[in-house]
Amino acid sequence: MHDTSEPRRFWVLLRAQVWLAAGYFVMAVLGFLRHTNGNGDEFADIAYQQYLGTVVTYQLRVVPAYAIVALAYALLLFPLLHRRRALRQVACGAGGSWAHARLFASLALADGALYVLSMGPFFHRSPGLLDGTARKMSVIAPNLDYYAVYRWHVLDAASVAFAALCAWALVFYGRRWVRRLSAAATVGRLLWAAPVLAFATLGAWAAAPHTAPALPTVGDGPAPLNVLIIATDSLRFDHLGVHGYRRRDISPNIDAFAADAVDLRNLHVATASTLESWVSFMSSQFPPDHGVRYMYLRREQAEHASRLPDMLPRVLGAMGYDTTVVSNWAGNCFKLVDVGFEHNLASDTQNFESFIMEATIWTHLVFPLYFSNDLGAWLIPETNRITKYVRPSALTEKMLGQIDRAAGEARPFFGLLFYSVTHLPYAATYPYNVKYVDPAYRGPHRYQIDVSVHDLISTGFAPDLPPDTIEHIRDLYDGAVSEFDHHVGEVIAGLKARGLYDRTIVIVTTDHGEDLYDPGSTLGHGTNFFGGDQSTHVPFFIRVPGLNRPGATVDAITRNIDLAPTLLGLLGGQRPAGWAGIDLGPLLAGVVADLDLLAFAETCYLFFPKSKALVDLTADERANLLESKGARDTLEIDRGFDNNMVLRADLHDEVIATKDRMVRTRRWKLVQVPGVERPILRLYDMLADPHQTTDLAGRGLAVQPRLEAMLALYWQGGGGEPRWPAAWEDPAQVPPVEALTPPLR
Repeated sequence: MHDTSEPRRFWVLLRAQVWLAAGYFVMAVLGFLRHTNGNGDEFADIAYQQYLGTVVTYQLRVVPAYAIVALAYALLLFPLLHRRRALRQVACGAGGSWAHARLFASLALADGALYVLSMGPFFHRSPGLLDGTARKMSVIAPNLDYYAVYRWHVLDAASVAFAALCAWALVFYGRRWVRRLSAAATVGRLLWAAPVLAFATLGAWAAAPHTAPALPTVGDGPAPLNVLIIATDSLRFDHLGVHGYRRRDISPNIDAFAADAVDLRNLHVATASTLESWVSFMSSQFPPDHGVRYMYLRREQAEHASRLPDMLPRVLGAMGYDTTVVSNWAGNCFKLVDVGFEHNLASDTQNFESFIMEATIWTHLVFPLYFSNDLGAWLIPETNRITKYVRPSALTEKMLGQIDRAAGEARPFFGLLFYSVTHLPYAATYPYNVKYVDPAYRGPHRYQIDVSVHDLISTGFAPDLPPDTIEHIRDLYDGAVSEFDHHVGEVIAGLKARGLYDRTIVIVTTDHGEDLYDPGSTLGHGTNFFGGDQSTHVPFFIRVPGLNRPGATVDAITRNIDLAPTLLGLLGGQRPAGWAGIDLGPLLAGVVADLDLLAFAETCYLFFPKSKALVDLTADERANLLESKGARDTLEIDRGFDNNMVLRADLHDEVIATKDRMVRTRRWKLVQVPGVERPILRLYDMLADPHQTTDLAGRGLAVQPRLEAMLALYWQGGGGEPRWPAAWEDPAQVPPVEALTPPLR
């Protein structure tokens, strides 16, 4: 009664596996609904009210992944279960419901075991998966030590067991395949296949890059210098060993590079927000001139910015450079605004649909485990909008591959390699995410900052966390810095292995700094100018082949709008007339000690009401504050613009008007916060008071009206390049404003 053929038993098992997969799918959908519906999250409400079709579509688009997994599981488990009595009974129509129940129960247990075993090889391949699991599960079970699976070699053991299971399945099916063939036919097939396999192996060997190509010479002279910018999002100036940080082991690779480079120690960005900062860098213009004042641009704004003719990558492309940007979600701004890179390998813009898709994928756990690869990208191409489970070193490999391609084409390259590791939520990969934290810590934000979108747009980051939690957050951030340092070392080693290090201008920097509960601040960046320069003051190291000033430092004020003219000057290009920045070449060469520059900046778009970002205002100042609205009241979804979140057109002027603004000299910093009746002013002596604890505004210092005039010149745009002579750092030496109008330059 139970002697059914193996093919029939396999089809019965496969059918049962498909039914179980359908059950897993339904449970995942129910979990998605439970976690996203009816929890007071405005964006979740929008998803169900206006994008219900998209929610349903993404759920259905995961179904093929379940089908593939069901087939794979059936193939792997059949060798173990093919003799099970329940399977034989069901295959021959005996046993009734009880046999079916036993079959489904045994198959479900086998599925669970196989899923656990498969975590070994798949977690090894994509370490970010374990990090993501630890972050999510730590909320449910905070006392578990998730990374013990590394220390106790649990993943290694699971990988061995999974490999053994796969090997056993191959033997099982191989033996049956051989039995179905005559010996002569088997030998004949092997003889026929041997030359094919040999040819394929030889072809793969020949196609593999055995040694990386070096950039050849062009014409009769040496090739032009290449340029490679290695950057991470939200890197603080003062959290590097070379800048005296207390953890001297945090950045050994950057420290070693700094000893071989020039360190611009007083460089400031115009806006501590990624899109605005990079546009300022590439256009050599301040925000009032290039017009990108917030990250949620409408279509016409993005298209206008993309047409700016003098972006650095376009200028270098016209000079024959191969230009490439490589980034994950941190650099998706380069897909929103085209700054001119010939090869744009950044993630697509994270539109509203991508948030729905991300929530879907992380609910259906088979997808991130088995499909964080090319197959997953083929099934759901939109996964390139979210790359949280992709190891950062994949970006390194991609950029080095682009460099090899440019070298093979005999073209100099200009590359921007932009990581996200130091950006909120400080989700470094293991072991960096536990490198500095207290092993006994079990409080909130254990492996990353945990803040919901609802909380962020409603209240911002909590201003009154316990000291141990704040210290833990800083420890998480330092681990992320250490991971970035590791990648810097990998990239530089890759350049050296290719013989390109001494033919390449290498820059290590960031787009902006970061608040880490400095005085008067919470988390984030660009929300205000209090507590110090931690958001606008950024590290910048540049190594120029032939410039023999290793380890030199430049203490003069410099700005990120000066970097495009500086690079173009080093490469011998012709400066576009519309650039506002200054060529810093004389500073790099040590010809001059200062260029009398002023740093200007403005705050970025706020997700939450402005009053939440300003924690140190008096009651009168708070009553006078020109308040701004948060994301809930200012953003909308533009269905005609790829479902991107954009700022409402009628609120553009209001958002600009509520921006804080700042001007910085070597010694002085003036902050202007817009008020209903009058501006709220803060003046600080940054040499004596770097953390801005003592406000000097309104005390009659002659620098204040002068700096106010400079700030007004910046704000109106098109004002040229004002200067601040060293003598003016002494308030007694500052001429009255009327005596200097015009000129203010």
